[in-house]
Amino acid sequence: MTSADLPEVMAIELECHVEPWHEQFFLDELDKDHSRILVARDPNAGPELLGYICCWFVAGEVQVFNLAVPVAQRHRGIGRTLLLTALGEGYGRGARIALLEVRRGNAVAQALYSSLGFKPVGTRPNYYGTPAEPAVLMELEMTKSWKSRWLTSPQAVTDKEA
Repeated sequence: MTSADLPEVMAIELECHVEPWHEQFFLDELDKDHSRILVARDPNAGPELLGYICCWFVAGEVQVFNLAVPVAQRHRGIGRTLLLTALGEGYGRGARIALLEVRRGNAVAQALYSSLGFKPVGTRPNYYGTPAEPAVLMELEMTKSWKSRWLTSPQAVTDKEA
């Protein structure tokens, strides 16, 4: 992501999240060496942004903070591609664990994460405020066998677009 992507990222953020990040959160992440925001576009369909993921690569881990795909673009594998791309970059940087929090009521997201090998390892009570809801903490062990199964070359994902 570049700062030029911010208007599209914010439109998706506002559509997808009850408690959206502020613009400054995204801008701050662009300045951190350990942070990465990847955006997805379909090069055959035009410049429209199809989703994004924000994560950190720290202490041998990938920490996923934000993943969003507009409702009209869902069920096309965009979220999965973004997540696998971020996990692949983390693996290349030496990460062998991935962590994320997800709303307990977000069964669709939990199913995506579970399908890639994430397992629930705990809860964070009252993590989300609107509406009040706990987070499920999920963890993925990125083993060599996991890598050989999942880390291929996803298409239509890049951090910089023309």
